[in-house]
Amino acid sequence: MSETAAPPISRMQKLRESFAAQLPGKLAQIKENWEKVKVLGAQSEDTKQFALVLHTLAGSAPSFGFKEIGLIVREMEKLIKGVEGDATPSQDIKNKMATKIEELISSTSVQAKQESVKVEVAKVATPAVDSENLNRLVFVVGSDKVLAEHLATQIGYFAYEVRFFTDLASVKTAVLTAVPAAIIADMSFPEGDSAGADAVIQMRLRDCPYTPVIFMSRHNHLEARLKAVQAGGEAYFLEPVPLCDLIQRLDPLVFRPVNDPYRVLIVDDDVELSELHATILQEYGITTRVVNAPLQILKHMVGFRPDLVLLDMYMPGCNGHELARAIRQIEDYDGIPIVFLSAEMSVDMQLAAIRMGGDDFLTKPVPPEVLISSVNIRAERMRIMRKFMEHDSLTGLLNLTKIQEQLDLVLSRAKKNITSFAFAILELDNLQEINDKHGYIIGDRVILLTAFLIKRRVRRTDIVGHHIGNKFVVIMPDTDAETAFSVIDGIRESFSKILHECHHGEFYLTLSCGIAVYPLAKDSVEINSAVGKALSLSKSKGKNQTQIAGQ
Repeated sequence: MSETAAPPISRMQKLRESFAAQLPGKLAQIKENWEKVKVLGAQSEDTKQFALVLHTLAGSAPSFGFKEIGLIVREMEKLIKGVEGDATPSQDIKNKMATKIEELISSTSVQAKQESVKVEVAKVATPAVDSENLNRLVFVVGSDKVLAEHLATQIGYFAYEVRFFTDLASVKTAVLTAVPAAIIADMSFPEGDSAGADAVIQMRLRDCPYTPVIFMSRHNHLEARLKAVQAGGEAYFLEPVPLCDLIQRLDPLVFRPVNDPYRVLIVDDDVELSELHATILQEYGITTRVVNAPLQILKHMVGFRPDLVLLDMYMPGCNGHELARAIRQIEDYDGIPIVFLSAEMSVDMQLAAIRMGGDDFLTKPVPPEVLISSVNIRAERMRIMRKFMEHDSLTGLLNLTKIQEQLDLVLSRAKKNITSFAFAILELDNLQEINDKHGYIIGDRVILLTAFLIKRRVRRTDIVGHHIGNKFVVIMPDTDAETAFSVIDGIRESFSKILHECHHGEFYLTLSCGIAVYPLAKDSVEINSAVGKALSLSKSKGKNQTQIAGQ
């Protein structure tokens, strides 16, 4: 079993050289096994094992560049399959097999001189992103000083560093010394209705070509929108700009989501070929784990949590479709993509395997681009399905079930490492009054805005979820009470200053917060109980405050 995410580029050639070095021994073993098989019946274990060896080599040899050997072995496999029903192979089959073995042995030296398999795939750069050191600088450019300053202040509560400008000359000078992560600009200035867009075009051409831009305007006609698009605008908002909509659009532009590499579990008894497939995927940026003992798969399913399983069809002890059916019977894995790998050429057998629980069938040798494409498509689908199952549909935060699962994991690690952690609940005060006065759509926008604020104000290692209705939870690993209070109370204070606007007026809201800290609370039951009591204490003392359980 092996696991890695960044193999050296030369590994492909090393694998081929290793396979070439072992090839004479493999062929000598085939010759020796044939001497036993040709005097035995088709149903003997030796004959079945011989067929499996031929099947494996027929798939692996071409994958390492030995195409002629692969073709010869595939013909031998067909001859052995034709033995079924006979007591012993016929003289004709014996003669043909003898000829094929001679061809096999003689072709080895010629094949060994072939060029190595060339894998030409687009490598994906997956740089590590430190969200705590990310460029959070946002320029707000508006012709109205009061509105620009107000908007800059409100955006600043969401962990952005914001500078506002009221004239185009100043912002053109500013980008020479500091390139912002995003620009929010008015379309209209005293210089003209599209002066803002014209200025942005100049800045992007000269100083900040990759900086995303969001435009604001009082005009709703198509000409203005087209001008914004031509200036590279990512979004266009009519003034006054709804803060929730603005943050919802700004967030993914600045905090671009960087997904973890896909995880692929490769289950194949062929050590060399499984390592080859792992190397191909790793060079594309995919993390792999190789399992050569198929009956050990469940242990690795739990520990590795793959996005996809690459499964060989013919292996000792069980075949691929039997293993796929067994996996599908486990509720946690009934939706995981399973892609079969085999030298099996029969379309009927391939379709039968898919009916037994597979999502795709790839025939060995698998071209690298086909392998990568199949894995990417199905692993991405799995990630999307997981997101729907694990995240709240309104806020995109983890749902209550997933949060409880994460709490148990963090608790387990804290016990093992003898560290502390904090668990916090933040509840919107008086949200029902807002729903009654302004409607549930406005209430939902408040919940969404609160989710954005919490997500951006917590630390990179913290885990955020939407509890129920107007409640949010934050799990803070390796955190003491003082640090937890500083983070959570900072969120509470910032939220109380956010001005919520709607057609019916403006309003402010507050948060009441409770914190429980392990090991003062010993297990998940105690932690949930303690944080609930701390939250109740915050509300009973007048709301808009943070309380720590036991203090």
